Amino acid sequence: MEAIPLAVRRRIIYLYEHGKATREIAAALGYCVAAVRRIRQQFRERGTLVPQTHLRGAKGRFTPRRQHQLRELLVRQSDATLAELAGGMDFHVPVSTLDRWVKKLGFTFKKSPSGRRSRRGPTCWPGGTAGTPNSKTFPRKS
Repeated sequence: MEAIPLAVRRRIIYLYEHGKATREIAAALGYCVAAVRRIRQQFRERGTLVPQTHLRGAKGRFTPRRQHQLRELLVRQSDATLAELAGGMDFHVPVSTLDRWVKKLGFTFKKSPSGRRSRRGPTCWPGGTAGTPNSKTFPRKS
C-alpha cells in the first residue's frame, strides 16, 4: 500500500484546521475516515506530514563491522568450512546465513584440483549398446 501523497496530507490538515469534520474531509478527498484520522494523529504526534516509510522490516545483522570481520576470517583461513567460519564470528550465525554473506562479499567455495582426475573406462563392449546385456558377459539361454 502506498503512502498518501504529501499534498493530500497538507489538504487534510488545512481542512481540519478550518473547521471541517473528519467524515467531510474523507468524503471530499476520497479516503476512508480512518486514514484521515491517522494523518491528523501522526501530524499531532510527530509534528510533520512526511510519511514514515523507512521504518519497515527487521534490521539486518550483516553490519559493516561484521562484514569486515568475516572478510578477515576468509583471508586468514581460506580453506575453512562454513561451520568453522561460523565459529569464528562474534555471535551465533546459521551456516545457511553465513553462506549468503560469503557470496555477498564475492567469495566462492570452488575447490582447486589437488590431484589427478580419475579416469573412466568404457561402460560396454565394443559393438554393444549401453544398458543391454552382452553375450560375452551374460550368455543367452536357449
